[in-house]
Amino acid sequence: MYITITPQRLGTNYSQSSADFVGYLEKENQGLEQRDMEHFFNQYGDEISAEEVVKEIDGNTAKLKKKEPKFYSITVSPSKYELRKLQDNSQDLKQYTIELMKDYAAYFNREINGRPITVDDIKYFAKIEHQRTFKGTDFQIKENQPYATKILQLKTGIRNIQTGRAEGNIKRMKKEINKLEKQAPHQQNGKRITQGMKKDGEQSHIHIIVSRKDASNTFSLSPGSKHKASEVEMHGKTVKRGFDRDIFFAKAEQTFDKTFETLSH
Repeated sequence: MYITITPQRLGTNYSQSSADFVGYLEKENQGLEQRDMEHFFNQYGDEISAEEVVKEIDGNTAKLKKKEPKFYSITVSPSKYELRKLQDNSQDLKQYTIELMKDYAAYFNREINGRPITVDDIKYFAKIEHQRTFKGTDFQIKENQPYATKILQLKTGIRNIQTGRAEGNIKRMKKEINKLEKQAPHQQNGKRITQGMKKDGEQSHIHIIVSRKDASNTFSLSPGSKHKASEVEMHGKTVKRGFDRDIFFAKAEQTFDKTFETLSH
């Protein structure tokens, strides 16, 4: 199980709206029939529209400054071994997400009105994705880049010859392109791995968008890495604060095993 929690940024600033991120998460639904689409969901409902998600997340940012994150992205990537335990990827991962977010709430070292935080205090929306594509940051793309650059230069040269802007041997240049395509160190199904190419194999994973503010839009709940569970003195009172990531990450694996041991019986 691999989990990341990141505040959403656009360049050096935190995103002021969730619209771009939600739009990015909708990409896999493009061109699919309604019945084949994956929709946003949480513990209260399924088939939540992208518009509703944006409205709910963007409308839940009371008193947050521009330099503070408005929402966080949690990405949950089960291993291939874990994915093999599932009987119905989408439904099983949805069930797991609902259990996982109970854990997320439990590891905030805070109280709301004198009671521990529960999942009902967390405003979140989740979405299952079944594909991954190679990104520019992947080592396969980086190590294939010198070949990609030479191929692009040769293709540009061929176009220049075809339009009369340059002279040269197109046949020899095409032969050189084919040679470079085969020489690139990272291949998938006999083709050079390029940015945007879909990754082979089982790639199901979960994206969760979580509001920084609690569901009542009153309390700030930050899962930031620096927020270890601690107690501070505020206005003469001892106040709990923080989020224990390490325990949350460890518990995520136990919750997965527990959820799918139950499912298989």
